[in-house]
Amino acid sequence: MRGLGFFGAMSALCLTLGAAGAAELPDPIAFLQGRDAQAQAIVKQAPTGPLPPALRQELDHHINEVFDFGELSRLALGAEWDKHTAAERQRFVEVFGAIIREKNYTSFLRYYREGKTTYQDQKVEGERATVHAAVPLKQENVTIGYLLRASQGQWRVYDLIIDGASTADGYQRQYSRYLLKHPYDQLIQQLGKQLDGLRQVKN
Repeated sequence: MRGLGFFGAMSALCLTLGAAGAAELPDPIAFLQGRDAQAQAIVKQAPTGPLPPALRQELDHHINEVFDFGELSRLALGAEWDKHTAAERQRFVEVFGAIIREKNYTSFLRYYREGKTTYQDQKVEGERATVHAAVPLKQENVTIGYLLRASQGQWRVYDLIIDGASTADGYQRQYSRYLLKHPYDQLIQQLGKQLDGLRQVKN
């Protein structure tokens, strides 16, 4: 590839990979480390205090674009998922996913500012992967298990295991108990109120 220059060489390499077949998924730990490095670069522009609106929006998008909110929503709703129409499911994904986005932003901003994530091990089984990590914070050490699945040639996070507790399982138990006493529409209303409260706190 001498004489092509960097971008020419990269284009030729991509064509070669394409001719050989579909590109393989990236190494899960390397994928997450790369995402962390990009996030840290954003956070370093405002190392303390609330991020300016433009940086906050950039970081929010960067954190959450790798999450599979559809799958996480399905797991969080459990058996209730199959009882509803496609439109009702989509509404749940929109509201519940927005709640998780808000919580992700708050949690990961803290992780990026207080500690450096150490990725300990990974297990890849076809189009599923599990990565274990540790985040030493100022007053505690947090362990994170990332559950990932392949989607459109990229890894997507569909659950987080924080200090041994599954995000999806925790919400599934909470919502199941709630739905024993209240109608589904009321659950959606409560989630909407919760989302409004989270957005007010962030702003």
